[in-house]
Amino acid sequence: MSQLSRQVLKKLPLAGAVAAAVMASSAMAATVDFHGYVRSGIGAATSGGDQEAFQAVGAGSKYRLGNEAETYGEIKLGSELFNNGEQSFYLDSNMAFSVDQASDWEGTDPAFREFNVKGKGVLEFAPEATLWAGKRFYKRHDIHMSDFYYWNMSGPGAGIEGIDVTFANMSLAWVKSSQTINYYKSKDNALNKENQQEYKLDQNIVDLRFENIKTNTDGALTVGLDYAFGRPSSDFEGGYAHGGYNSDGSAKPVTDIKGLSTDEMDENGYMLTLEHTQSNLFGGFNKFVVQYATDAMTKAGVGTDGKGISALSSDNLDGNKLYRIIDHGVVGLGEDVEMQYQALYSHMSFKDSNKNDEKWFSVGVRPVYFWNDIMSTAVELGYDHVKNGIGNNKDSKVGKITIAQQWSAGRGYWARPQIRVFGTYAKWNDDSKGQVGGAAFADETSGFTFGVQMEAWW
Repeated sequence: MSQLSRQVLKKLPLAGAVAAAVMASSAMAATVDFHGYVRSGIGAATSGGDQEAFQAVGAGSKYRLGNEAETYGEIKLGSELFNNGEQSFYLDSNMAFSVDQASDWEGTDPAFREFNVKGKGVLEFAPEATLWAGKRFYKRHDIHMSDFYYWNMSGPGAGIEGIDVTFANMSLAWVKSSQTINYYKSKDNALNKENQQEYKLDQNIVDLRFENIKTNTDGALTVGLDYAFGRPSSDFEGGYAHGGYNSDGSAKPVTDIKGLSTDEMDENGYMLTLEHTQSNLFGGFNKFVVQYATDAMTKAGVGTDGKGISALSSDNLDGNKLYRIIDHGVVGLGEDVEMQYQALYSHMSFKDSNKNDEKWFSVGVRPVYFWNDIMSTAVELGYDHVKNGIGNNKDSKVGKITIAQQWSAGRGYWARPQIRVFGTYAKWNDDSKGQVGGAAFADETSGFTFGVQMEAWW
């Protein structure tokens, strides 16, 4: 440090202290791992206005190629803070953000989605296992082409993963995500929609998994059981909310008020998941999934709908049973073509006899042709049909096709970063008019958007 610098720091005690701290810690600073995900771009609608996304009413996801109208990113910073050759501790973090990609300055509050520590080799009875605690994405299972997370118990929690039990790797976790419900303390307040109250429900899930159960050559089975329970606090004494929908799908009048009690908020439930993965299948993989859920673990209840913890409102406390069957994967179709595909069927039943069963059927493919090691062309076709997805007895149907010219960092379906120029056309049924396609296509039953998007993960 120069003589001039010393003189300056003497006159600035705070600056001197900071500089000393930085210099003292520089020699022992940990190596930081930098990972993340981001997508962003620009788009427009042919009818005028901004790009809109097309998604069937009641569907758990949408086909995403050329159908994402936001900037979304995750910045992950992590570091191994201790390693003595036998035990190690790793700190991981994840800050996520999402904006509309509509203008230059779009401020938003970031979401701290992960902050956890993983300790390896610290358990004497299972040195191969990992002990962890904190917020994290916990063993998420998804379909990339539709961004559908059908098994996602993420949130604050703790657990042990990767215990060798001979025939499988066993993991046990406890995660939670408190939910907020809006209600009114009196019928008069509900009628006038005034003095709305918020009540937070402490929601907990215990997750038990057995992974990598050998079934055949390159085949493995995962079996999971999730048990969810709500723990309403003693300060909630009940309240009132509007009545929701009639049996014909129309909204009940605001004068139709229903009561809420703690009995509706502490329903327990479970979800059983069986997932078989066949690797090395035509150069890719196939996953076949069967799920069955009850009460608090159903889509409309207080549990999960496969996209994290479901939103809770006074109108969706009566989910009863959920069945789901999924088949998806990525395979090679010759030397220059790879394709992702999915077929999904989901069936929800309700305790309320006036609500008809909700059934979601979805099928889609995305073949990609590689012109060389950098350039490719992708075509994505997807169709969603949600029976009783609108109100209670009207169906929502959406068909969508996207053609995209792509430039990627290498050859292969998963090669990223990627820049793509796309055009997307979607068509939906009359009952979905005004609820699909946003403001740009509010009076239409079809729409076309176009744009340029980048996507990267590292």
